[in-house]
Amino acid sequence: MNDKRKFAVVTAGGSGIGAVVARELVKAGYDVAITDVNLQAGEETAAGTGATFHACDMGDAAAIETLFARFATVDLLVNNAGVAGPTLPVVETPVDEWKRAVDINITSHFVAARAVLPGMIAQKSGVIVNMASVAAKIAYPNRAVYAATKWAVLGFTGSLAHEVGQMGIRVNAILPASVRGERIESVVSEYARANAMDVKDAEAHYLGRQATRSFIEPEEIAATILFLASDAARSITGQFIGVDGGFQ
Repeated sequence: MNDKRKFAVVTAGGSGIGAVVARELVKAGYDVAITDVNLQAGEETAAGTGATFHACDMGDAAAIETLFARFATVDLLVNNAGVAGPTLPVVETPVDEWKRAVDINITSHFVAARAVLPGMIAQKSGVIVNMASVAAKIAYPNRAVYAATKWAVLGFTGSLAHEVGQMGIRVNAILPASVRGERIESVVSEYARANAMDVKDAEAHYLGRQATRSFIEPEEIAATILFLASDAARSITGQFIGVDGGFQ
C-alpha cells in the first residue's frame, strides 16, 4: 500500500481561481505549493489553506526554472497563471503587452510543464491541467492578444498529451467562461469603457453567450481539476473541457 501524499503545484495560486483550487486540493489530501507574484496574496492564501507559498513571476522563464528545481516529483501541475491583456484593436496594442501576455499565458505553461515532466516520466504517472478559456474557440475582436494565447494553450495541450500519453501522464485543458471574481469584473469594466457602455450592459454581453446566463463559480473549476486528477479520469487526456455554462 502506498501512503505517499500526492504533491500539487498551482501557479498564480494567491487569489481567484488558483486560490480556490489550492484550498480544494489541500482538503482532498494533497500537499500543495502555490506560486504568485503578489506576496501578500500568496502568503494570505497559504496561511488560510495550508499550502506553501513561493514567490515567482510566471512571466520570467528563468525564475520558473529556478523555483521548480526546488520541488520533488510533482504529481499534479495546474498551470493557472494568466493575464487578461489589453482590450484594444491590434493596431493600438503595444508590442510589450503582447509579449507579456505570451510570456505568462503560454510560455509559463511550457516552462513549468518541461520542469515537472522528468519526474513524472520517472514515476510513470502525473497530471497536467492547463488553464485555457472559451476565448480559445471564438473570434474575439479587441482581445486578440488574450485569444491568441488561449488558442495556443490548446495546441500545446493536445500536442503534449500525445507526446507523453504512453508514459502514464495525462494532459488536459479547461476552458472556463466568465468566472466570478475580480478578474472578470476588471475585464467587464474595461469592455464597458472601450465600448462606451454601462457596466451592467457589458456584463449582460459577457453572460449572453452562456445558456445559464450566470457566472461560473471558481469551485466548479476546482471540482473539474480534482476529477481530472483522479483515477476516474485515467482515460481522459488531450481534451479541451468547457466549464462554461453552455457557452456558444
